Amino acid sequence: MINVLSHRWLIISIVLLIGCQEERKETATKGRVTIITSESVAPLMQEEKAKFEELYPQAHVGLTVATAREAITQFFNVETVKVIVSSRPLNQEERDAAKKFNLTFGEYKTAIDAIAIVANLENPVAQLRTTQLDSIFNGSITHWEEIEGEKHLAGAIELCLPSRNSGTYEVVASTILKGKEFAKAATIVNSSPEMITFVTNHSRAFGMLSLNWLNQNQNKDKMKVIELADPNAPDSLGTRGKYFSPHQAYVYERYYPLTREIFIYSRADVYNVGAGFLTFVTSAPGQKIVLNQGLVPATMPVRLVQLTNRGQ
Repeated sequence: MINVLSHRWLIISIVLLIGCQEERKETATKGRVTIITSESVAPLMQEEKAKFEELYPQAHVGLTVATAREAITQFFNVETVKVIVSSRPLNQEERDAAKKFNLTFGEYKTAIDAIAIVANLENPVAQLRTTQLDSIFNGSITHWEEIEGEKHLAGAIELCLPSRNSGTYEVVASTILKGKEFAKAATIVNSSPEMITFVTNHSRAFGMLSLNWLNQNQNKDKMKVIELADPNAPDSLGTRGKYFSPHQAYVYERYYPLTREIFIYSRADVYNVGAGFLTFVTSAPGQKIVLNQGLVPATMPVRLVQLTNRGQ
């Protein structure tokens, strides 16, 4: 009798154990995940996280903020890092390394961003050609008086650069400098808020900032945004010699010369909340958040309104 009862309790225990295991099993909308996001788009990802967790109360997303290079390095080297958000695409060297070590992953375009060139509000310079931008960044132009055809401040340009590991730094280096080195900076900052603080507090400052941080309400009126013209723009665009601000419409049409794409990278074996989150970000509700944050949605149609007065 004792053996029969023990056997019954054993069966009940096994059933309860299996039930608990099934109950604890994670799904796309239930469980926890930590995602490493590039600092450039941290405000956007915070909004996406908040809405995702509101819709799915049993899903919990932890966001760790890092530079793009740091996020990619951890994605490649830390087994537990399953999902990252990068403010630049993987470069060829990184793709070759992934292939060499059999790292399979999904690549999901989530937004189109821009890098705004910013100066202090006291600075009268309003427009620059990308060739002038190149000369400032490589150190050929070091004083505001050297900028032709513009009213200018007197004195040295106080160049403020982000960390060389940031996606912003790397995109500007490849797009504007074409592989050349940046000149020595007056200061190097580790975050967008630090960039904003330096530019707003130094009349001769000159820096760069992602559209996501620029469009935060508390930052919109703190800095001057420089309009850019690309003398080497493709003939097909019809924009050569015309100046554009990093307005959403001009970013979408690629009239503004400093645009970039934002990606989510996910390991191929991810079937948990990480998969649910990236699915949400690329869905219509997630892309509406992208639009509201001042960036351009990448996976839904965009309706342009009054894209006629270019450069204004």
